[in-house]
Amino acid sequence: MYELLKYSHVFFVGMSISGFLLRGIWMIKGSSWMQHRLTRLLPHLNDTLLLLSAVLMLMMGPWSLMQHGWLQAKLIALLVYIALGMLAFRYSHVMAIRISAWLLAVLVFVFMVSVAISKSAQGFLIYPG
Repeated sequence: MYELLKYSHVFFVGMSISGFLLRGIWMIKGSSWMQHRLTRLLPHLNDTLLLLSAVLMLMMGPWSLMQHGWLQAKLIALLVYIALGMLAFRYSHVMAIRISAWLLAVLVFVFMVSVAISKSAQGFLIYPG
């Protein structure tokens, strides 16, 4: 069961960043797809499933959120990612701020993935020397 959750989680991660990148491109181009009902609904559904799979894995797995700094780093980065995404897609009306927030959110997303892969709170910030 744990393996199924893990693969589901990775699938939802891929869907999440794919949708986020696509919505960012649509935002920059001023596409009417940004206002489509599915464009506004599907990310919430996918991210709910992504979070649910993460919580279930945490409950089933050998890790404790309070004992593993890399999990805490992912959680903090997730909150930053959400805030930047909200700034990019909802709260700012200045295109330069929206694009900057979107790009920073993508960077934070990559950091979260690097933390998950390395199991280190520093993620890609680790100096390999």
